[in-house]
Amino acid sequence: MRSLRSLALLLVLGLALHALFSKEPATLFTEPAQGGPEALEEVYAQAHPATLRIEGLEGGRGTGFFYAPGLVLTAYHVVAEGGPFRLFLANRTQAEARVVGFAEPLDLAVLATEAKAPAILPLETARRPRAGEAVLHIGNGRNQFIAPRYGRVTRLEASPSPFLPQGLVETSLPLAPGDSGGPVLDTAGRALGVAVAIGQTEEGFRSYFTPLFGRQEVLAGLERGERSYWPYLGLRGPRALTPELARELGLPPGGVLVGEVVPGGAAHRAGLRGLESGGVPDVILEVNGVPVNAFEDLLREVRRYRVGDRVALLVRRGGKVSRVEVLLSPFPGR
Repeated sequence: MRSLRSLALLLVLGLALHALFSKEPATLFTEPAQGGPEALEEVYAQAHPATLRIEGLEGGRGTGFFYAPGLVLTAYHVVAEGGPFRLFLANRTQAEARVVGFAEPLDLAVLATEAKAPAILPLETARRPRAGEAVLHIGNGRNQFIAPRYGRVTRLEASPSPFLPQGLVETSLPLAPGDSGGPVLDTAGRALGVAVAIGQTEEGFRSYFTPLFGRQEVLAGLERGERSYWPYLGLRGPRALTPELARELGLPPGGVLVGEVVPGGAAHRAGLRGLESGGVPDVILEVNGVPVNAFEDLLREVRRYRVGDRVALLVRRGGKVSRVEVLLSPFPGR
């Protein structure tokens, strides 16, 4: 797998930038940010009325789009911190919205609103995106209201980081914070997926979207109010126990050092001890028999399971190694 020099959810970068944007009134205008293939420029002219800006209490958060009357599709991380949410529609009207359902592992969420949709975007759930095909994204990055970005699909089934959904579609779309949750459209004007991440790879800048192919039942579940979370151990600041850190702490090297154990989380309920608690911290050596030596390893293995699953951790506390059963749960507070 190609390494990423840096990778972030659009929102992770976007929070800081939106904080800057929120110091000034939101600029609600349509500005074609770049030219593209003629067919996609026509798609933009027809599709942009269905796209909107999503704002929370602290200001701008991202993008969404109408895919059915009264229903808006966006990225889960755009609305993960809860509402209320205000929609800025392409026809310059504003409306309130609430979260209906979400799937954190796919980074998808559905909002409901009483606003009348200026337009509806059809979803492409019957075919896979094709490598090399031209695509259009419509979003609110760079403080440009529902602006177009043009690019191509560069790779299918991309899993660039354990912090992100797996099986994403990689593109050359020049997205920016504020574009999260926007539609990625084909030349027929159908939404292939929802933008969720950006990153710098060895091949250059890339952006990623969650594909909608084959996800009719997932979307139907979200409309029914289904909500699914990533499984978490409930740790903050776990890190690889490198030889240097091991010497500093007087511990054998190897494994993942438990940082802060979040109250109410799976690790807390299982009795794990963190570095911040004082005394000898726990070191996680394995998850269900699979060795882990970095936080990314630990995250990857935990996310092979679901909320409600039990996993066995091999844990070293001082000179004693034992197995600890953990019941996986959402991150505490969610």
